[in-house]
Amino acid sequence: MRSTRIRYSIVLFLWLVPIVLNACSSGGSDPPVTPDTTIPSTLQVTVTIAEDQEASDGLNGKSVITLGFSTNEIAETNTVIFTHGENVHCNGSIMTLGNFINYWSRVAIPYGFLYTCVYHYFLHNDPHSPQIATIFSFHAAQHPLSPVLHRPVSGNFQVQYTPGPTITHSSNCTVQVTANAPNQSASGDTVPQSGSTYTGSDASGLNGLGNIVMTRSCIPISYNHDNDADDTGLTFAAVNVTYTSTASYEVSWVPPGSPTQGTNS
Repeated sequence: MRSTRIRYSIVLFLWLVPIVLNACSSGGSDPPVTPDTTIPSTLQVTVTIAEDQEASDGLNGKSVITLGFSTNEIAETNTVIFTHGENVHCNGSIMTLGNFINYWSRVAIPYGFLYTCVYHYFLHNDPHSPQIATIFSFHAAQHPLSPVLHRPVSGNFQVQYTPGPTITHSSNCTVQVTANAPNQSASGDTVPQSGSTYTGSDASGLNGLGNIVMTRSCIPISYNHDNDADDTGLTFAAVNVTYTSTASYEVSWVPPGSPTQGTNS
């Protein structure tokens, strides 16, 4: 009986080994590294800026700025560990850098002004004099999106909105609108920002209290430098900024032909 149990245990163990090994090696995030230097010319920065124009904790909405750092000192994909008091200042908010994958902060939406993040760091040969380098700086929109539904709606819905010509590299901005109702939703295509009117999909089947949600997406900054041997260290190896802005508008949907169809928006 004992030998039978031993044979069963050995078979079970051999069956479980590949499962355990697979579980240990699967998934996971980019490995953290502590590079010899964290001067800008060695850092690759990924940034997302997500504007919520209806955020309740801001007079005109709030933006969440998220940053991630990797180093070009190592060939493999990685996440930098900062150990010398480095920090980033973004529109009045300070983020202390350490051993996190991402860093984020909520700031007021700077309508008509700039989104700016500045990196503060120290050189090995001068650890008491802080150095600064701008990660990015670009113009935000002059005004909120302010989407408004055209009425009446008898087929494809149309939305009037405020475009963002002041946004740096606004020519690559796209817009998209989804119409929502209790019974169903109608999602429009993602199209280049052009003019001040967006045409969506067929919304004639929507009924009840809902809304429209509009999202503008832009890539105001995207570059990747090949570092020279005499690099001064004041330019980052790479910076990629993705900027999105979201706004909604409450709508009472009624079926086409309804006596009240022309009075709801």
